[in-house]
Amino acid sequence: MSSSITRLCGILGSDCTAPEVLVASHCGMRVFGLSLITNKVVKSYEDNESVNHEAVLEVSKMRSETLQALITELISRMDINNNTA
Repeated sequence: MSSSITRLCGILGSDCTAPEVLVASHCGMRVFGLSLITNKVVKSYEDNESVNHEAVLEVSKMRSETLQALITELISRMDINNNTA
């Protein structure tokens, strides 16, 4: 992955260094990663915010239609017969 893409992803707050992506890219495979972030990270024990499973499920449910539409659109634009970089 080019350093400019890695920097951009870092600025946007994503982690573009997943080992699977690095290995696949090294092997010449095209890679697409997608994550649905459902909650904030609680960074310290002194923080008043808490994380709970119900809130994560609620956000997932609220965003499921948008995510499904996005994935459907991306797949419809893919050239599935050509996996060249």
